[in-house]
This record gives sequence, C-alpha cells and structure tokens, in this order.
Amino acid sequence: MSGVRTGRPTGRTIRMPLLLVPMFLLAVAGCADGEEKERIVEENNSIGAGIADELAARDDVASAEVRYVDTFTVPKSTTVDITMEPGADMQQLYDEGLRLVWQSEINPLSLLYVSVINPQDPPSGISETIDVDGPGVRADLEEKYGPHPD
Repeated sequence: MSGVRTGRPTGRTIRMPLLLVPMFLLAVAGCADGEEKERIVEENNSIGAGIADELAARDDVASAEVRYVDTFTVPKSTTVDITMEPGADMQQLYDEGLRLVWQSEINPLSLLYVSVINPQDPPSGISETIDVDGPGVRADLEEKYGPHPD
C-alpha cells in the first residue's frame, strides 16, 4: 500500500502551530525592541540638537548639525557636521565637536563621524570616522576628553 493516503493526520497540523508560537513571540519581542530603539534614537537626537545649538552659538560657526542613527547598516552612530565661519580654526572646531559628543549622554555609541567644512573657495575641511570600539580608541578618547557616560 505504498503511496496510498489514508487521510489520517501526520502530526504536521500539531507541529505547525507549535512552530508559530515562538515565531509570534519573537515578532512581538522585535516590535518592543523596535519601539525601545526608536525611543533611544529620539532621546539621542534631542541631546544632539542641544549640542548643535551650542556649536552654532559660537562666533566661528556658521551652522552645525548633530544626528544619531542606529540601523543595521549604520549602527549606534553620531554624525557631527560643522560649517565654519571664514578664518575659524578648523582643528579647534573638530576637537570641540568631538568633545561635546563624547562628554554627552548619547548612548549607545560605536561610531562617530565628525566633519568641519570651510565653505570658502576652494572648499576644504576635516572629515574623520572614529570607531569607538576599535582597539585603544576608547582609552585615547577618555584620556583626551574624560570618560564617556555609559
């Protein structure tokens, strides 16, 4: 009688719902994690807006923007974009932008992108990526700017 179907349950109807339960629980947990991540991103962007305002209030800064992103492709990252006024000290503004973010409550923090642009013709600037989790990087930042609040 090989190949004959009897119509009896094979057990699959029981296993499928059991497989769906963990998938459902993971999906619900993922939604909660997503909401928590959104809350953290919003809080960090609020802190970043304060940093941008502090930078923009300087006489040597034309504009400043600080953004926090935490996605699969850009995890736990803060970007600092500073456009300087003519004659400003580019390196000093870079250090100040980096210091303000490092000493802030922005968390978690893995990558920092800091750019200072001189809009004069020809345009020039500094743009660096700092991998906070890289070997020795955190220690170097702590030595220069103090501890980062975790």
